Amino acid sequence: MIPHADGALRMLSQRLMTQLLPDLKSLYSLSDGALIGLLINAIADETAEGIQRRLDDIGEMKLIFAAGEALLSSKDKEVISAELSSYRLADVNDHHDALTRILVSLHQKTEDNDDETLNQAIWAYLRRHSQRHKITAVP
Repeated sequence: MIPHADGALRMLSQRLMTQLLPDLKSLYSLSDGALIGLLINAIADETAEGIQRRLDDIGEMKLIFAAGEALLSSKDKEVISAELSSYRLADVNDHHDALTRILVSLHQKTEDNDDETLNQAIWAYLRRHSQRHKITAVP
């Protein structure tokens, strides 16, 4: 059987919040336990969807990089064209982070060069990114 970590984390969070927290007497312990339950749900969301969210970001960033290719250095282009070494979360995070650094640099260049079209494309991506990565953490 392949364990479903996100489901297991959600069950642990639900048990914490519905069976253990109601028996606590201290207001501090209740609030601390509720926060832990919410964080467990946030981790469950990342476990279930985190890699796909980052892959979606990477795909969108590459489209922006193609549109702003003239503003990219050869080192930037080399990083952008590199393939993921694996789909492990740590490797996807490293690649995502490297591309995000390039995007921030490109964004500065678009503002310096008054490239409004590319600047707006980056802002639109950032809005979609923040929606995609929003933490709901509700059990």
